[in-house]
Amino acid sequence: MTAGVRFELLGPMRAYRGDERLGTGTPQQQAMLAVLLLRSGHGAGLGELIDALWGEEPPHAAVTTLRTYAWRWRKVLAEPGVLVSVGDGYRLVLQKPCLDVQEAEELAARAAVERGAGRREAAAKLLREALGLWQGEPLAALPGPYAERQRSRLEELRLRLLEDRLELDIEAGGEAAAVPDLRLLTSEHPLRERPVALLMRALCRTGRQADALNLFRTARQGLISEIGLEPGPELVSLHQRILSGDQELAGAEDGGRRGGAVVLSGGLAPAGVAAAAAAVAEGGPEPEPQSPSEPEAPPVPAQTPSAPGDFTGRAALVRRLAEALTPAGDSGPAVALISGMGGVGKTALALHTADRVRDRFPDGQLYADLRGTDAHDPCDPGHVLVGFLAALGVTAEALPADVEGRAALFRSMTAGRRMLVVLDNARDAAQVRPLLPGPGQCAVLVTSRPRLAGLPARHQADLDVFELPEALELFGRVIGRDRLDAEPDTARELVATCGFLPLAVRIVAARLAARPSWTVALLTARLADERRRLNELRVGDLAIAPVFELGYRQLSAEQARAFRVLACLDGPGIGLTSAAAALGADGFHVEEVLESLVDVAMLESPTPGRYRFHDLLRDFGRQCAGADTGADAGAGGGADRAELAGALDGLLDHLLATACAAFRHAVPGDPVAGALGPLRAEPLSFAGLEPARTWALTESETALALAAQIAVCARPDHPARPGRLRAAIDLLIALSPFHQDTRYGQLAPTGLLLAEAAARHSDRKAEGRARFLCGTIALKDTRLAEAETEARLAVLACREAGDTVVLRQALNDLGLVAQFLRRFDEAVACFDEAIALARELDHRSGEYATTVNAALARVRSGRAHEAVPACEAVLPGLREMDDRHGICYALYVLGLALHATGRYEEAIARYGECLAVAGPAGIRQRVAHARYRMADTLRAVGRHAEAQEQAEAALSLCRDLGSDRDSGHALVVLGRTLAERGRAEEARSRLLSASALFAKLGLPDVADVEELLAGLSA
Repeated sequence: MTAGVRFELLGPMRAYRGDERLGTGTPQQQAMLAVLLLRSGHGAGLGELIDALWGEEPPHAAVTTLRTYAWRWRKVLAEPGVLVSVGDGYRLVLQKPCLDVQEAEELAARAAVERGAGRREAAAKLLREALGLWQGEPLAALPGPYAERQRSRLEELRLRLLEDRLELDIEAGGEAAAVPDLRLLTSEHPLRERPVALLMRALCRTGRQADALNLFRTARQGLISEIGLEPGPELVSLHQRILSGDQELAGAEDGGRRGGAVVLSGGLAPAGVAAAAAAVAEGGPEPEPQSPSEPEAPPVPAQTPSAPGDFTGRAALVRRLAEALTPAGDSGPAVALISGMGGVGKTALALHTADRVRDRFPDGQLYADLRGTDAHDPCDPGHVLVGFLAALGVTAEALPADVEGRAALFRSMTAGRRMLVVLDNARDAAQVRPLLPGPGQCAVLVTSRPRLAGLPARHQADLDVFELPEALELFGRVIGRDRLDAEPDTARELVATCGFLPLAVRIVAARLAARPSWTVALLTARLADERRRLNELRVGDLAIAPVFELGYRQLSAEQARAFRVLACLDGPGIGLTSAAAALGADGFHVEEVLESLVDVAMLESPTPGRYRFHDLLRDFGRQCAGADTGADAGAGGGADRAELAGALDGLLDHLLATACAAFRHAVPGDPVAGALGPLRAEPLSFAGLEPARTWALTESETALALAAQIAVCARPDHPARPGRLRAAIDLLIALSPFHQDTRYGQLAPTGLLLAEAAARHSDRKAEGRARFLCGTIALKDTRLAEAETEARLAVLACREAGDTVVLRQALNDLGLVAQFLRRFDEAVACFDEAIALARELDHRSGEYATTVNAALARVRSGRAHEAVPACEAVLPGLREMDDRHGICYALYVLGLALHATGRYEEAIARYGECLAVAGPAGIRQRVAHARYRMADTLRAVGRHAEAQEQAEAALSLCRDLGSDRDSGHALVVLGRTLAERGRAEEARSRLLSASALFAKLGLPDVADVEELLAGLSA
């Protein structure tokens, strides 16, 4: 804290440390700090600061300029922790009193208290002290719309204090001395009626009634000529009193304000209110509502603000809320709750619903903004009750002193009445309970960010973001249907970029409406950069960042750290164990923290144990951390580079260790598992293959996003933990056996990013593994040219790095590519080298798998008789290892070899064995292979009906798996079967489809299909 720093804004801006005057820089630099000084310890985001200094037309370098000003001010203030970063903006932390404006306002408040207690002399002294703080025009020479608004506000404050002081002087008998000051004041501000009234009183008290009447005529003519209005009731009444010769005006009055008492509503309280207030104040029971002998019509308040005219969507929800607000007896008020994240439209929904049900509540509507998101100043229920009771006709004298008494009186006055109470932006249930009306026909509609447990609610509406049609409807209403229809696709992209958040959609629409020359595409492009997005989402007094900032300020230090750190991790969501690893804490404790963030709508939990951010909240969290989307660290906001780097490493270590444990279940005995790492974390344990597969499916998105983030961060100028890049590659290799269950389509671009990053770092071992991964992905997708290129690069890099384990895998892949391209001798050579390496590594399952690959190459090259014994030789070992994938593959290739040697019945039997193992094990791709190959063998022995059935089942499964190559083979078998059954046109259709698939994939099989088609035409 900086106890000795004091600032002056009631004149030119000045700053002092003790008696030393500090340099304050340029006027615009002063204007930036003035915004923070006048926010009384609250932060201001960059968007708010930009608006304050430049308005609607900020310079291109506005953000950079503000950062520079902040740096300069930190040097002036010379102590850490004074000008602190909050979100993407700043906050001043200064000890009070530190600002002359605050001192003036506090003196004014104390003067009001003294005057209300009848101590007029003390009040006048305090007012003189406050007025003495002005040293000229406030914020003199400071530029920007904010400074201009504050100048007007502070000038109004000065005039009010001066009027109060002059009034007290008159009441104390100093009317003669007050006349010159009042003459000057009325001449400078001729349209202000209060100084005119004070001067008229002062003139009367000095015996100058004629001057007072003349003053009234002059003031009246000025008002009529300048603004076309007659004087207000106070001046008119005073004029009439002078004309009637009111003697009280000639002497000391009754204090002008009757001892300072404030009447909250005109007249006396309705019948029965005073009795109720007295009973409550004395601790007695609340009296039953009474009907006076001459009933006086009670006030009918109508406090709910107007609903938005362009309210959109939510029709079903409005109906449910309206039903819940229907009074249902005398047991208690009907309560409905609306909760959701900031900007999701809770207030708009509440006001729209209130408007829909207004006719059900003829006794009126009460409304209060409870400011629950203001961590420093939420509304006190007792203060809200003062307003509610005043609206119901209770005077200040009849108000109970404490909250309990006011709540009891409120219940008494609302019992039996049909009223609607709207409580907006509640903090918690404790804030709401005292504001619930009494039994009868009342209803209460409450909005809040967190769910409010413990309230007697009929309906809880958890408000979500818009659906696409709702977002487009609101967007079109604001910008005009013609502009929406001109760019419909871009409009969909824009509202999606807004995360379908209603406030964000309204902001972008308002920006476009204010700029007719802008296209939707232009604004969409401006929002594409995540680092600028929140700054772009502001227009006028609407902005996204301050809405999120209100929620962020309420978080504890631990909650805020979790929010920032997890926001900096890429990926659509994260599981509990992964989050605990990233945060470096116990899972049970982390779950409590994350669930508390869900409770306050700063995080979402779509399913138990999994968490995600709304896209814009993630952007805000990254700004709070000072991190951009591709960095693993940032500065400011409480999360430093080491903290975020630690989160990446903790998550990576956890995922890699657990993925390796899952890998061992998928490929038992494979030495690859031992070559990955080193492993730095304790893995999760799995009881078998199915739990391992489930984990891989659940965490694959997180793993892929993490690997991509690490690849982007892996710049030569960006320091990181040694081995992080290689660990990310190893993570994806460990997940590769589960490719059918994971987000396989995202592997290819992520693998390429990792390979390029490894090449930039000249890490040949990492590059070899990444190239192997890319080659495997391309091979499974039948992108053979790419697969061959990547596999050859992998073989070369692995040989150089001595990475024998992965070299064996890459050689196996290279052999498969050669086999697909019918370069069978080359394939066998690659397989033979891979088999030798497997034996060197004592990798039995790898040796068996590659032996079967070589057997398949021999079948394709016309040496099926060599393949049969090779497959039969490995089956006992595979069964001993319970390698179900290997068993299925060997049985499948053995079936092919037996078919090729004319041993059809044996082939059918082997295919059947393959299906019996693959089906229960969930190896669906091998099921498809076995079915269409069995179909071909059934066709060969004349069992065409069975062949057609198997081929059609295989085709359906291949299409479900998305495998074009296998679909082509199934179509060929189906086409041949149909042709032999005499259904030539159906056969031609199937064969043409197969030819198209093979041609698309660049496979030589297309020539075989063309030959079959030629045979059909002959």
